[in-house]
Amino acid sequence: MRNLLRRIARRCDTHDRPSYPRIRDLEQSLGITPSAQPSSFADAYSDPALIDCGNAWCNSRRR
Repeated sequence: MRNLLRRIARRCDTHDRPSYPRIRDLEQSLGITPSAQPSSFADAYSDPALIDCGNAWCNSRRR
């Protein structure tokens, strides 16, 4: 049921989660002091925008 509701709302587990690169870019554009970088290399440099989640509707939503 939860998956059906997420599909109807067009929510994506891959692309709707916060990532450090997105947060850093937002902080820079707003002129806010950047937050501390995560200790994990994968968390610090992973960009969900580069991942193909397989949802056809997700690709068109992000453009």
